[in-house]
Amino acid sequence: MLGDKIRKLIKRKGIKQIDVCRAVGLSPSRLSNYLSGSREPDLETLSRVARFLEVKLDYFAYGDNIKNTKEIGENIKKMREKRGFSKGDLAAVAKLDVQLLSRLELGYGEFERDLIENLAGCLTCKVSDLIGEEEGYSMDLATSVAAESEAVLYEPEAPVIRFNLNDVEDGRCEKEKGAVWIAVNDGRFAPKVNESDILYVEKINLNELADREPVLYFDGTSLKYMRAFVSADKVLFAPEVGAGEPVIHSKDAEIPADSRVYKIHWHAVKY
Repeated sequence: MLGDKIRKLIKRKGIKQIDVCRAVGLSPSRLSNYLSGSREPDLETLSRVARFLEVKLDYFAYGDNIKNTKEIGENIKKMREKRGFSKGDLAAVAKLDVQLLSRLELGYGEFERDLIENLAGCLTCKVSDLIGEEEGYSMDLATSVAAESEAVLYEPEAPVIRFNLNDVEDGRCEKEKGAVWIAVNDGRFAPKVNESDILYVEKINLNELADREPVLYFDGTSLKYMRAFVSADKVLFAPEVGAGEPVIHSKDAEIPADSRVYKIHWHAVKY
């Protein structure tokens, strides 16, 4: 039903129905009628809704299923291997059956858009990296993590920076309680983080992590920018930039003595 598709897009975009009303010029009662299916929008209104929700107009004519192909399957497999995931690792963080993932990588069957968006989020890539540019569907998945969506601009002279990445790596900011600002003083995290950016980080325990949060992870040797995938009993850290293998910890276990995890509260950019 058309209303279901509009409702799903609103949820996917993370906005409220009133935001659509204001942007498109609809009354709340009219939008409610569209969502319930008691009325259908005319072509001009539907076009405005599609433009605001970042899909092509013919999205509403297509189903929500995508036909799998050998090329798509190979894209999923290549991206999985590039990120250092085994099939079991990816199935666990994406909350999929391993057999289903195997069928996807072989190019069999169909899948819903939500599934491919979930995989893109786990692999920290764009939807189009997996399925290409699909007719009727222009929206790419943006990683929905607070520390990234809440990136802020700041004046060069503020806030005062007391530490840099080398200080974090060497443990020199351990004396501080709570979160601290750190300067990104080299390009090791590019392209996710630039050398001119700053991060507001806090050392935490594994049981304080939320699913898919970006973190700085120190493995006893070097500091890495990773994403935490949290399940019922485990935490898997996957590299966000560069090469490297995922790291898995038991959720209730202590972090190894030579390792540390820093939650990223804010990612600030100079202007």
